[in-house]
Amino acid sequence: MNKLLTLTIASELFLLLPFLIIFLINRKTKKNILLLPFWIIGGGPLLYLAIDDLYSNYIDANIGLGLAFMFTWIYSLIALIVAISLLVKKKRKNNISKEE
Repeated sequence: MNKLLTLTIASELFLLLPFLIIFLINRKTKKNILLLPFWIIGGGPLLYLAIDDLYSNYIDANIGLGLAFMFTWIYSLIALIVAISLLVKKKRKNNISKEE
């Protein structure tokens, strides 16, 4: 398998992880529908540029592809921090309600 394809799949799975956590935390379907555009915004540029690079062999370095990977990784990290904070908030809320 191509190294670029492997790295793209791993990056997209790393992006999917925080959105799955948020999806499992929120049981409201209307809020979960709003997650889809955020996931597309995070993964769309990387998928487009990775597919473009696979089909057209550029002689020079593809700076846009590198920037797309950086954007996706930073976006994934921010989404993971938000997901973990929501998870901690929900656990604290459940613990406080159980104590009362």
